[in-house]
Amino acid sequence: MKKDLKVFQNNRLENTYQDLLKDKGMQAASRFFLDQLYCTHDVSTRDHQAERVLPKLEKLLPGGAVETVRKVIYMDYLAELLDDEITLFINDKEFYSDALLKEKSYIEAFRKQGQFDLREQQIFLVREVGESLRKLMRLPFLRPLMKMTRGAAQKANLEDFHNFLSEGLDAFASLEKPTLFFQLIQEREMSILEGIRQGTLSKFP
Repeated sequence: MKKDLKVFQNNRLENTYQDLLKDKGMQAASRFFLDQLYCTHDVSTRDHQAERVLPKLEKLLPGGAVETVRKVIYMDYLAELLDDEITLFINDKEFYSDALLKEKSYIEAFRKQGQFDLREQQIFLVREVGESLRKLMRLPFLRPLMKMTRGAAQKANLEDFHNFLSEGLDAFASLEKPTLFFQLIQEREMSILEGIRQGTLSKFP
């Protein structure tokens, strides 16, 4: 169920943000969120690698970089917690029937689960992590450093974490309208969240 839930959520996000995915100035950043943060694969290996290397990062990188890594780990923890919990409220029969009933079942489970404060926190973390990566991208030494340390990361079994950070820096380096990008995501997700909370949302935009 949990894997299928992740696929459903990822597809929902892809449908909601088709316009951003087609926008050349926002495409890479949108793809990064879908493929690396709200993805369908298991990110526990990456998070374990990040936790293992955090003490060294604190000596090598600015505090903002380390704080970004901590926020990503917390985002993943929060997503796993909420995913585990919402499966308890999903009607399996409806979820595994047709697409319309699947969506209905998910929205009803989301409402029954509650946890709206944590859901809001998730939305705000997207902006915080994205803006942090934007700031890190401005550090002139960081991207060359990531390229230089790729081989060392592989030898130290830190490849997943290294790839994540490298892809994030590259994605946000190409983001042309960061303020608009984060504003659109936050407004849409908060509108969806409020619609579910009030019982007025029956279908995702």
